[in-house]
Amino acid sequence: MPSDRPQRMRVGELVAVGRTSDVYEFGSGAVVKVPRPDVPDHWAPLEAAYAQAVGALDVPAPSVIDVTQVDGRNAIVFERIEGRSMWAHMCDAPEQVESLAELLAATHRRIFEAGPPDGLDGMRDRSRRKIAEADRLSAGERSEAAQLLDELPVGAALLHGDLHPGNVLMTRDGPVPIDWFDASIGHPVSDILRSSLLLRGSGRVEPPHLPGADVPTLQRVHDTYLAAMSDFLSPVAELLPRWEAVKAVSRLSEGGHPDEDELLRIWVDRDADTAEGARRWNRFR
Repeated sequence: MPSDRPQRMRVGELVAVGRTSDVYEFGSGAVVKVPRPDVPDHWAPLEAAYAQAVGALDVPAPSVIDVTQVDGRNAIVFERIEGRSMWAHMCDAPEQVESLAELLAATHRRIFEAGPPDGLDGMRDRSRRKIAEADRLSAGERSEAAQLLDELPVGAALLHGDLHPGNVLMTRDGPVPIDWFDASIGHPVSDILRSSLLLRGSGRVEPPHLPGADVPTLQRVHDTYLAAMSDFLSPVAELLPRWEAVKAVSRLSEGGHPDEDELLRIWVDRDADTAEGARRWNRFR
């Protein structure tokens, strides 16, 4: 819940810009994440609760210090993590892209292995809500997507929900995932395919979460990451196109994907043996 204490520290310099929030310096050793005016005001307390639940596990994550108010809006005060993003390192050292993508996969594995915390929604419930808001699909298609979701394995692992190189900070002690607002409990394959969508480039629009990206670099990151996750994907290879279709519809509702036409193509081709689908998933069969 928001703190009743008066704010004594002034917001400092801008540290990072996200899709829905801006992060500023906030005193010594802390930052404050301030949602933009169009973001529902209850999101900040929810994210703080999710981050605290994750923090109770053996997972590196920024500690929540407080929920306060900045300019009349709820905002979260986090421990400041010193380090640049994994994506910044990839951009500065292209020769390290594959090794960093493997580290991204290892970081994701550590999340899965942490065990489910108390206080998080199930991925299925969260995805069902997102599917219901995917207004680029017809009501019948949304119903079909929800049914498809219900037919997929449930799982009981901790999921990050938004893991990509821009959401991992590289510190002296190792990688630290940030931005846990989409954390949930579910099947690891669901989270892997979510990351797969976030790591693709269409060549039409630059992904806002990976500024400066080009298609060849994204392809290297994507393919190396998926190869490192093959032991999760191969046992359910026949379900991967369906998993991908469900995650594409969920992503549609967020309005932040750089190429929504790509998400629609994934949905439309969910049962078709397309050349692109075969390229992505046949290697896991």
